[in-house]
Amino acid sequence: MKNKFNLKKHITATNIFMAILILVYILDCYLPFPDGYSGYNYWDENNSPAFNYIMGSCGGLLKNYMAMGAFLQPQGIYRNFTCMFLHGFLLHLIANLVGLYFIGNYTEKKFGTPLTCVMFVLIAFAETFITDPLYAVICPEDAEQIAGNISCGASGGIFGLIGMSLAALFFDLKSIKQIDKTTLIVSAAYAVLTTYVVDLGWTTLCHNVSMILGLVAGTAIILPFYLLKKGKFAPENKVRENAESDVENKEIK
Repeated sequence: MKNKFNLKKHITATNIFMAILILVYILDCYLPFPDGYSGYNYWDENNSPAFNYIMGSCGGLLKNYMAMGAFLQPQGIYRNFTCMFLHGFLLHLIANLVGLYFIGNYTEKKFGTPLTCVMFVLIAFAETFITDPLYAVICPEDAEQIAGNISCGASGGIFGLIGMSLAALFFDLKSIKQIDKTTLIVSAAYAVLTTYVVDLGWTTLCHNVSMILGLVAGTAIILPFYLLKKGKFAPENKVRENAESDVENKEIK
């Protein structure tokens, strides 16, 4: 007997955030420019108009006010927060949506919705203050070019969640069996493809910084629970929670 589709089960903070990312991307690409607008325009003259519209290489009104970049005006610290809602092109958006769906929903089940949301936003925000200065020190010859590029995307927060999840595994290696194979495969593929295949250099550093922040923050949050052997993340409590979850899954409506 097939289980009925449970809409409530799919209304998670991760899925809601994914819907927001899609909406922001559409608005950024297709909102008309106001009269006299002379700000950022993502239109690529080397591609046909049809290709620009299909791939999202058009518009850019929201990027002009929400993304990071040396030439964007006016500047403000708020951009370090709002840039995580924007994406450069269609494949950029799709890659982050796939990664966020599996990784975000896993961390919500593992750590709860409030902690997942806080960690995602906090790490994505903190990473923007570290990556550019660090890259300027490592590769001073490319620092000016990187500082002038548009910087946006949710990958910093996603890598932060990966780091937090890895921190939990360090304290309880057996818990890797609780992660379904699809999530493991997608997480590994996302980390490799978006960092080491799609773009080397600055993007690699960006994701490495986010991963380290996630590891450090995740360890700081989770370590006390394991040391005290109590609380949500303690191994014995996770066994009980999984047993209760198995009982619920066996119920047939």
